[in-house]
Amino acid sequence: MIKWSKKLVKVAAVMAVTLIAASVHAEYPKKPINVIVPWGAGGDSDLTTRVWADAVEKELGNPVVVINKAGGGGVVGTTFVANAKKDGYTLINAGLSNVLVTPNFSKTPYDFDSFVPVVKMTAVPLGIIVKNDSPFQTFDDFIKAAKEKTVTQGSWGAASSGTILASIIADQAGYTPKYVHANTTAESMVSVVGGHIDSAVSFPPAFGPHIKAGRARALVMNQKMDAYPGVPTFGDYGIKGSFEGWSGIFAPKGVPEEVVNKLVEVTKKVMKDPKVLKAYENMGAVVDFRYGEEWVKDLKVTYDIMNEAAQKMKE
Repeated sequence: MIKWSKKLVKVAAVMAVTLIAASVHAEYPKKPINVIVPWGAGGDSDLTTRVWADAVEKELGNPVVVINKAGGGGVVGTTFVANAKKDGYTLINAGLSNVLVTPNFSKTPYDFDSFVPVVKMTAVPLGIIVKNDSPFQTFDDFIKAAKEKTVTQGSWGAASSGTILASIIADQAGYTPKYVHANTTAESMVSVVGGHIDSAVSFPPAFGPHIKAGRARALVMNQKMDAYPGVPTFGDYGIKGSFEGWSGIFAPKGVPEEVVNKLVEVTKKVMKDPKVLKAYENMGAVVDFRYGEEWVKDLKVTYDIMNEAAQKMKE
């Protein structure tokens, strides 16, 4: 009888812990959720994340706070989240640069497996942008000049996705720009319109306002967009590959599955909201909502491609 009593006590204890854990996850979130953007304010990652955070906050009835923690080409903020408590209250704005490119092209304290992909909200086509009164009227003009003399190009870090993609484009087109690195695409655009650099690789959320205001022009983009009629694509110049950035939300590896599921379900709702869709459209971001195993498999494929590219560059 004593042995059975002890076994029952153990079983009851295990059940109690399980029920308590389930209850805790079911109540998520019970306090503010911090979303770290590993770049400065005003860039495409910052803007797209704030739209998501505002919408999710309203749906959850719980604060979702966006915090900019820039530095090291996105490494500082991303490392902070990789080492954060695995409770779902510290998330990271993830994208091509900080989780797929940088860990392959430079030594970082984290890699792709340090995180759990939660959702992807948007994609943004890369473009090469110049000041409105730039002597480069076409991308052909730009290529010709870059082959004959030094042409400066803004990006956001030596190991960032912007620089890596720009280098792939330049290599195929046969020119080598001099990169001028800033903290964000927004900062690069300020340098372009201010006449401090000849060009910048950037995304619509950062260059869109400058083009609409007549301060800048797009010479070429990854894909055609109604908002920028007449702008050719890289493919039109025989450049192979897809050159786009994307914005998503990751959690540190080890976060409870129930938390991930909760964030996915609430994102499903907000990504159907016309106001959210319009906000993304206005900033030039293409809605590309994804989650789940198939998306994660695609991410891993891209991560491996970047790894191969990095190894070739070291040879």
